[in-house]
Amino acid sequence: MVALCQLALWTLPVNAEVKVVAIPVYLDYPLLRHILVKQLFATPDQSREILADPAGCSRILLANPWIEGHQHELEFRADVQAEVGLTAIGGCRQLSSWRGRIGLLGRPVIQSGGRKVKLEPQSVWLIDDSGQKITTGPLWSAGNAGLRALLASFVIDFTPYFDSLDDFIPAVLPDRSTEQLQALLASLVLGDLRVTAEHLGVSIEMEVDVPDVQPPPPAEVLSEQELEEFETRWHMMDALLVGAVKHYATATDMPALRDALLDILLDSRYQLRDALALPQDQTEDAVRRWFIDSWQRLGPVIRRIALEQEGQQNLVWFSVLTATDALHALDQLGPALGLDISTNGLRQLARMINAGQVEDLLRYSEDVDPELQQLLRQQIEAVAPDVSAMRLQFSFFPMAHAAAAKDLNRWVPSKGDLAVYLPRIASLLTETAQKVAQQDKLDAAYRSLYRKIVLATAWQESCWRQYVVIKKRIEPLRSGSGDVGIMQVNERVWRGFYDLNKLRWDIDYNSSAGAEVLLKYLVTYALKQGEHKRPGGIGNLARSTYSAYNGGPGQVSRYRRSNVAAAHRKIDATFWEKYRQVDAGDELNVAGCLGGDALQAAYSPPPRSKASGTADTGKNWVQSQPPKNVTLQLGAFSTHEAAASFIRQQSLPAPVYVVALQKGQSVQYLVLHGSFATRENAEPTRQRYSRLKPWLRTFADLR
Repeated sequence: MVALCQLALWTLPVNAEVKVVAIPVYLDYPLLRHILVKQLFATPDQSREILADPAGCSRILLANPWIEGHQHELEFRADVQAEVGLTAIGGCRQLSSWRGRIGLLGRPVIQSGGRKVKLEPQSVWLIDDSGQKITTGPLWSAGNAGLRALLASFVIDFTPYFDSLDDFIPAVLPDRSTEQLQALLASLVLGDLRVTAEHLGVSIEMEVDVPDVQPPPPAEVLSEQELEEFETRWHMMDALLVGAVKHYATATDMPALRDALLDILLDSRYQLRDALALPQDQTEDAVRRWFIDSWQRLGPVIRRIALEQEGQQNLVWFSVLTATDALHALDQLGPALGLDISTNGLRQLARMINAGQVEDLLRYSEDVDPELQQLLRQQIEAVAPDVSAMRLQFSFFPMAHAAAAKDLNRWVPSKGDLAVYLPRIASLLTETAQKVAQQDKLDAAYRSLYRKIVLATAWQESCWRQYVVIKKRIEPLRSGSGDVGIMQVNERVWRGFYDLNKLRWDIDYNSSAGAEVLLKYLVTYALKQGEHKRPGGIGNLARSTYSAYNGGPGQVSRYRRSNVAAAHRKIDATFWEKYRQVDAGDELNVAGCLGGDALQAAYSPPPRSKASGTADTGKNWVQSQPPKNVTLQLGAFSTHEAAASFIRQQSLPAPVYVVALQKGQSVQYLVLHGSFATRENAEPTRQRYSRLKPWLRTFADLR
């Protein structure tokens, strides 16, 4: 015994602290019911007899079993059919028949050995057809004894979870000795049982010795071999996330769960982009945190999908979640632990997801992935009219005007070219926006706004450039974080969704890809979340769409949040300024960031707005705006036709609305433009139309 204690002390690192790490495991009640049925009610009709009558004259049959939480205990319920009879000459004589419900409260307890949970029955009752609870009598006695005996054999076995940790933990703690790993794995036990309304919760606990010594800081400059090894690891991490998303998406018929998987993947890709842009001495830790955080976000979605599975497959899926939860718990202990998500650890995770496709799950490819494109297509509510055409295109939506943009490829404009170059780019972007909007059936009320978002985004991202000259060679415009081309589509974020080579070298393809991404964020995030119904009105759609484009789906409300980094606040503010210029018809002011002057004569902008539908359309628009916002009344007319004629004559920019307003016995048709949170915000636009002597009015007044 003394020798064993000495060995334990010898294997413990000097100045080490032993910490208990708890890994949460949640068994939802549908999963518990599945385990219960498989163990105790494994018949086609999910029934079980609990009365042992050798003569067969009496029987108690349970059916439709159910289990859920009740305060700190588990409650079992089932339908009961009881037949009571006596043995008689030539057979049985039935005395009575009873139908109702049976219930049992049981306390979950951990069995000796620490890897299984049993149910200790506490109380049993019967409920008849009238709802009366029965707790005495011969029938209750027989049912009580039979049900207690049955449920005493019910076991929730957590061995698959322990097995997954036995294989996984050594792979992510490579600096631990064999003795340390054996001690850690031997300490794994169940603890802290909790019954809630949603699930039975339990933690898997383990003892981890953490040295009280900070590891040396990583070298600021990694060697070439270290860089190659690190790149291989993050490639495998990214590939595994993509493979997991596709694997789980194919396992559910619920669009909301597939959408959630795609959202998490896109957000994680943006976070990976930011992590890889950090200095070398910070990048590896940031990438590890990105990977762990991504799996933490995937966990609840995978859990929901796992509950849809039959057989033991869902238990295997929960083993994956246990392993990734272990990563998160170990990461909280700090860098001294030496946690390292190695290639071996990634292979273990891939094996848990799908043992038959490990290499496929870890294969990093820059090729277009039809499964990812399909996930993206499905998330857009409106369906493109020609689905077969989409399958033949690398781009999410088929675009047909590549020939028109062919002479823009590899054009790096000089200052003297701008008078020709910028109008051509403006036309390309406008045509792209129109085609994408039409093919996706974007509501006509938002098409003008969408076109402006596309032009303003290209201005913000690239100053309308696809290429630059580097060392006398024409190269695609790219940022240090992997953004490329006129729309600065990030190659790491959109890997698999788009052809990366075309993003670099084909300006039409790049503009189409960026426009498609913007439309996705406009339709599936900004509009769906009602950003235009907040103070600021319809302009919020542009601002929120760009916030998501720049920062990921999770940043759709970034433009209006107060707790935003100064750099992001500045990005959103500069976009908004550019959008307002585009909204005023001054998109060719983009020349200023290329060293030129604003150009107007060589460019014919899209036709200005006609009256926006009927007076009913204008009325609906007024009703949708915040009552304290103000708008510009540009004119008042006695007929709708006169108002529409005024809009055409003045070449007013969309959106312009005609609103019918009752005044005494007559009706006036007001021409309205814009929605502004304050009068100060409206002032620049009012000055622009000062020749029309506009009147600032609140929407409350117009109602």
